[in-house]
Amino acid sequence: MTTWRLNPTDEMLHAAEETLGSSRVVQVLWKFSHPVSRSALVAEWHRLNQSRLSRQVAPARLPAARRRWVRATNEQPLHTDQQVLDEATASQWIDEQVRAPLPVGSTALWRLAAAPYRDGTLVSLTVPHFRCDGMGIFRAIASHDTGSRAHPAPADEGADGDLGEALGQVTRAFTGTARWGLDLLTDPGRRARLGAALSNTTAKPAAAGSAPRFFSSALFDVPAADWERQARAHGGTANSLFIEIAANLIRRNVPRDQQVTIDVGIPMSVRTAEDDGRANALVVLPLTVPGGSRPHRNLRNTRTATKELLRTAGEHSGTLVPEPLWHLLPARWANRLKAPGAQQTDVVASNFGTAPDPVAHFGGSLAESVGLRTMNVPGLVPEKARLRASLCLLQAGERMTLTVTGLPDHFGDAAGLSSRVTEELAAWGLSGWQWWTPISQEV
Repeated sequence: MTTWRLNPTDEMLHAAEETLGSSRVVQVLWKFSHPVSRSALVAEWHRLNQSRLSRQVAPARLPAARRRWVRATNEQPLHTDQQVLDEATASQWIDEQVRAPLPVGSTALWRLAAAPYRDGTLVSLTVPHFRCDGMGIFRAIASHDTGSRAHPAPADEGADGDLGEALGQVTRAFTGTARWGLDLLTDPGRRARLGAALSNTTAKPAAAGSAPRFFSSALFDVPAADWERQARAHGGTANSLFIEIAANLIRRNVPRDQQVTIDVGIPMSVRTAEDDGRANALVVLPLTVPGGSRPHRNLRNTRTATKELLRTAGEHSGTLVPEPLWHLLPARWANRLKAPGAQQTDVVASNFGTAPDPVAHFGGSLAESVGLRTMNVPGLVPEKARLRASLCLLQAGERMTLTVTGLPDHFGDAAGLSSRVTEELAAWGLSGWQWWTPISQEV
C-alpha cells in the first residue's frame, strides 16, 4: 500500500478556508431520464467509500516530512429527497448540495444526493477540492479495484515512514535547490518573479462589512458537433473556443481599464498512471489574453498561445522554488512562493474532455447528460481573490455540457447570468438549452 503525501496544491486548497474565507468544492451532476433506484445509489455510495475520496489528512511526525493521506470512513450519508423537482426548483436543489457543510477536518468527507426530477432523477456528488480534483473524482468513480495503490493507507500504517520521508525531502531540497540556483543566475525573468513574490505582503484583510458572494450559476447543453464545427470555422479547436468564451464573458461584464489584460486560468492535469493517488495532480496555468470590453471572435491567436503555454509548462509549475524546498519553508514564505492559482486569475476555464464511460453510466445506467462545476463555499470574498467567473466543459455522448458560475456583482442572478451566456453562445452561432430542460423541449 502506497503512502500519498500532500503536495503544494493540496496544502493551499486545504488552507483556503482560513486564508481566503471559503473552500473550493467540485460537483459532478447527472441527469437521468428514468428513475435511479435507491439500491443502485446505495451501492455507489459504498463503492465510493472504498475509493480515494474517503481519506483524511494525518500530521507528519517529523518537521521535515510532508503530511499524508490516510484511509477514513465518510460519515455523510446518502441523501435522497422525495419531493419531485421541476425546472423552477432544480437549480435551487443543485446549489443546496454544494452549500451542505463539508468542513476541513470533519468526517463529512463528500456528499452523494439524489432527487426525482420530472420522470427521471438528478444526482449530485460534491467533493472538497483539497480532497480530490475533477479528474481524480472521475477515476474514483471508474475504479472497481478496492486494492489499488491509489487508495489511501490505513491511519496506523508507517508505509515509507516519516523518517525516510523527512530525509528524502531534505536531500531533494538540497540537490534540487543547487541546480535551481544555478539556473536562477542566468534567468533574469525568473529572478524578477521571485523578488516580486518575496516582497509582496500577505493578503490584506477584507474591508469591513464585506461578505462572501455565492456565485450565480448557469448550466447549458450544446450539441458537440455544432461546438466542433463552429470552433473550426473560427480558426480554432473546441478548447480554444471554450477559452475565448470565458474571456469574452469577462470582457463584457467585468469593468476594467481598456489596456488591462485578462488572465484565464487553465488547469492542466498531470495524472498519468491509473494508480496515481495524488489528491490534486494539476497545475493552473495563467493564459494572458487581450482585455478591453469588445468580445473577440478569432480563435487563431488563442489556439497558438494556449499550445505554447502548455508546451512550456512543467508538472512543478505550481511553486516558484523547487517543491521539496517549498515544503520546508515557514508558512509566511511558502504562501508567497506558491504560483498564483485559480483564485488569482480573472476566470478559470476547466476543460474535462470526454466523460469516461463509467462516469456516464453512473449507478449502472446511462445518464442523459453529465456536468461538472467548481464553486466557492460559502462564497468568494472579492477583496481576497481575483476570480470573477469559473467555467467547466464536459462532453458526454453527443452533448457538451457547459457550466458557468459568476460573481453576482457583475453577472447578476442565475437568470441574468444565463442570459449573458446565451448571448455569448449565439454570437458563435451556437444554440444551447438549459441543463434541466426536458428532452422533449430541447432545441
